[in-house]
Amino acid sequence: MNNIISIQNFSYWNLFNNMSLEIEDNSFVTLSGPNNCGKTTLLRILDRQIITNSNITVLEKDIIEHKIDEYSSLVQCIIPTEYYFEESTLEEEISLYNPDKKDIEEILKGLGCKRIIKKAFSTMSEKELLLSYLVIALCQKPRILLVDQLSTVLEEQDTIKILKFLKTFQSKHPMTIIYSTINLTESLETDFLYIISEGKICLSGKPLDVLEKDNIINKLGLKLPFMVDLSVKLKDYDLIKEIELDKNRMVDMLWK
Repeated sequence: MNNIISIQNFSYWNLFNNMSLEIEDNSFVTLSGPNNCGKTTLLRILDRQIITNSNITVLEKDIIEHKIDEYSSLVQCIIPTEYYFEESTLEEEISLYNPDKKDIEEILKGLGCKRIIKKAFSTMSEKELLLSYLVIALCQKPRILLVDQLSTVLEEQDTIKILKFLKTFQSKHPMTIIYSTINLTESLETDFLYIISEGKICLSGKPLDVLEKDNIINKLGLKLPFMVDLSVKLKDYDLIKEIELDKNRMVDMLWK
């Protein structure tokens, strides 16, 4: 296994207590857990917004040993409502990074941003600013993309569309994506799910495998996706054999 990030026995204030986790290169993972469990703080630490003396390795090198300019080209971090733009329009900002025109077209189309490319940031809505930040980050093709809960600004449906696009983009332009959210429905668009509780990773694995542990998740105060919750209950009564996310297929299975 080729791990791009390794965190070993990491403690920080009252948020993390000897927490360990490893993230595989080119994976798409979700960090979840109750409010105030440290999800956003962990992204800030991995982005070096918060400097700690810890056992965190990024690209086989201690995180604090990376040069700042080198690290900023490797890692991009998107936290909704926290933006800084050097130029006045998205088009001008993109031009600073000299990306491939085909890549720009792919990103603008995938994120639905073509109509705002010449719009001034000062006139953009919060949603347009967030999408612009995503465009700029992807144009730089980072090795690691850190994204905090998009549904802070976006509706769940729009968030899921973006996560699907990120998955498609990642298949063509390899990068590791770490997404932080309290909404477990969103984790179904990713490859791997970590749930943080009481300063440690309490559950980890493929999203559906983790979400089947409904007793633990309910105790944490997290909400299971409706179809997962229904499937788990039906499995308990031996009415179905595996989790089904499609409502129509679920109905067909129950009628057989």
